[in-house]
Amino acid sequence: MAWNTPGGDSPSNNNKGDKDPWTGKPKPAGGPPDLEQIIRKYYAALMQLLSKKKVSNAGGPSEPASPINGIGLTGVWIIVGLIVAAWVLWGIYIVGPGKQGVVLRFGKYVGTVLPGPHWIPPLIDSVYIVNQDLISRYPYDAEMLTKDENIVSVAVAVQYRVDDAKAYLFGVVHPEESLKQATASALRQVIGQTNLTQILTSGREQVRQQVQDQITKILARYSTGLLITDVALQSAKAPDEVKEAFDDAIKAQEDEQRYENQAQTYAMQVEPIAKGQAQRLLADARGYQQQVVLQAQAEVSPFVALLPAYKKDPQVMRERMYLETLEKVLSGTSKVLMDNKGNNMFYLPLDKMLSGGGENENPVTVPVPAAAANLNPVTTPANTPGLTRPDGTNTTQGGY
Repeated sequence: MAWNTPGGDSPSNNNKGDKDPWTGKPKPAGGPPDLEQIIRKYYAALMQLLSKKKVSNAGGPSEPASPINGIGLTGVWIIVGLIVAAWVLWGIYIVGPGKQGVVLRFGKYVGTVLPGPHWIPPLIDSVYIVNQDLISRYPYDAEMLTKDENIVSVAVAVQYRVDDAKAYLFGVVHPEESLKQATASALRQVIGQTNLTQILTSGREQVRQQVQDQITKILARYSTGLLITDVALQSAKAPDEVKEAFDDAIKAQEDEQRYENQAQTYAMQVEPIAKGQAQRLLADARGYQQQVVLQAQAEVSPFVALLPAYKKDPQVMRERMYLETLEKVLSGTSKVLMDNKGNNMFYLPLDKMLSGGGENENPVTVPVPAAAANLNPVTTPANTPGLTRPDGTNTTQGGY
């Protein structure tokens, strides 16, 4: 039923469109165009575009044909399919390498996606892509008070990147501003606990490391999602009033470091030689020690071997050892030993003794006590001159 039809039952009423659909009164001349006529024109144009047919207006104005009747059910499904396809394609997005995507559903965080292709329902979910590989740099410099109550001008450069995309987007309002405040606080705290000389000379690396640790702790406490990759201590200058004195101090420090390096170089050259000599002396001492020990063991071993027999009969063993020692001593001499007991005459081969010296054909023999008679006979070398006993018998015949 048309809005401006009085009865509302006759679709062919020619007065429709001439009255106001809300009050039922005739429209004033020169008023705004009828909205229903505009909609009808758009329906007719859409029907002609999709069905390739024209709407017939013969016989006076009539109700436009329904779009469904003009394009058919298949055309409607095609339109619906195109709309759905466009909606699906609209939700496809790709997260690049080194980035993270933060997904929100009606403004609420629902998850974080990794690099790769993804899809979200458009108009329901939204995504924010954060680059985690991008290294940013923030410089900071200021004048501050040291531990020994000196003013120093210090400049640092902080390099950072995004480590947690969710915390970076929703942890704090302005993460970079929080980083600036954390840098200022950490630098003043470290400088306030360090002497000026250390800041200008040997303590620069320690100051840099402490500042980096302090900034990292502060950012982790506030959940900014930022990660400090490096802190560079660029410059540290003393006040102008004492700049010359501190320049001299720095020069003296450099000279000290140079002398230390030279001393270390000399020590590295001398130390290996000294160690080699020490090792050689130790090796010689160990070799001499082993030689003495082995020689002593060799000299002691015969006595150790005779110990069991000596324990059985000490007297016999002492006499035997005495005789053996005496035999060794007298085997290389030309003297003749004889017993002065008795009045027997001894025959001495003086011609052989004088001609041969100590190399006589007959061996030298020594009387053997009766206690040693039961022992194994000990034969003297063949070149030892013979010795005659008081009874006139030769000692070589008895085996001694």
